Amino acid sequence: MRNKNAFTMIELVFVIVVMGIIGKFGTEFLAQAYRSFISTKIQNKYQNQSATAIEFIAKRLQYRIKSSVVVRNVATFSDYELLEGFTSSGYDVLEWIAYDAEGFRNGAWSGIYSKSASGAQLDSPESNKTQINELILALSDTNASISDAAIFFIGSDSSKDSWGWDGVAFTDFSNSMKPIKAGTALTQFASNVTGVDFLNIDVKNNIYNSYQLSWTANAIVFDNATQELWFYYDYQPWKGEKYTDATTKKFRIMEEVSDFKKKQRKGVMTIKVCSINTKLKDLPEQEFLTCKEKTIL
Repeated sequence: MRNKNAFTMIELVFVIVVMGIIGKFGTEFLAQAYRSFISTKIQNKYQNQSATAIEFIAKRLQYRIKSSVVVRNVATFSDYELLEGFTSSGYDVLEWIAYDAEGFRNGAWSGIYSKSASGAQLDSPESNKTQINELILALSDTNASISDAAIFFIGSDSSKDSWGWDGVAFTDFSNSMKPIKAGTALTQFASNVTGVDFLNIDVKNNIYNSYQLSWTANAIVFDNATQELWFYYDYQPWKGEKYTDATTKKFRIMEEVSDFKKKQRKGVMTIKVCSINTKLKDLPEQEFLTCKEKTIL
């Protein structure tokens, strides 16, 4: 008699049960794996975006004049306060005067000065007004020159109204920023305010002091309505220019921003950028929130 190979009924039932179990939990496993993949991909996307944005902002803030930093109410231009020690919320604009780090690194201006013999101009040994002008023209895409620049004497007293944040051009040298232009000699600066010179500036002859040269202010603006973060540059508050002017250059740093926080204590600044997206059709129930924080000296 020949033996016939076949599955018994018990074996078939066992296989069907096992296949059912695999089908049930295998599908759930694949679905969970897919959700995990999508979640990780989205988290990485927003982490990278936040990290890139905060690094960009931090590099610009590294060259700020610390006492010039203000926060502004985006809805009311005249409502602004010095950031140092300020804690109130609702101020979505961060603004500061940036000193010309590129020019300083390249030796275009030395950062030290004394009065000229007559006191009408300022001597800055090792500086080169021609090189300063060329660098500013290049960095501003020929929109600004040395005649748009100003200098800040390090250690000078300053208040929130002495930087030009109110949009009114300076008519004297009583403010923190002193508008300049090219002086007579290669190493000299002259006043760019009609009828005003350096004669009454408190600088002792033959004693070298420090200054910082600037040709632009910067602003970071968080648009809460569109959840976008914008960078504004190439405008001079000491000339009455504002970040809201049509001629001010700007570009978008980041989209899908939920929050932009900033604070400064004793000249040390901390910034925080958070991104959020809750409109993902693949994962409608999940909210993604990624924040990056950085401290700038």
